Amino acid sequence: MQKNSEVAEAIRRTAYFLWEHDGRPEGRAFDYWLKAKEMLLRQRAYDQWLAEGTPADRAEDHWRDASGEIEDK
Repeated sequence: MQKNSEVAEAIRRTAYFLWEHDGRPEGRAFDYWLKAKEMLLRQRAYDQWLAEGTPADRAEDHWRDASGEIEDK
């Protein structure tokens, strides 16, 4: 499990990348933060699912676990 600051930094870097890629629109920082957070959540859930050998019946559990990890940060 990552520390709060590591999760926040990963989200910040991704949000900044997305913001720059979209031409640096003003007033949308929170939108980019949420989008980056969602991307991190999906990546963690996918990584957990892959680590278990892609069991068809556990995808939802990994999604819930990843969400809990990020929300706790």
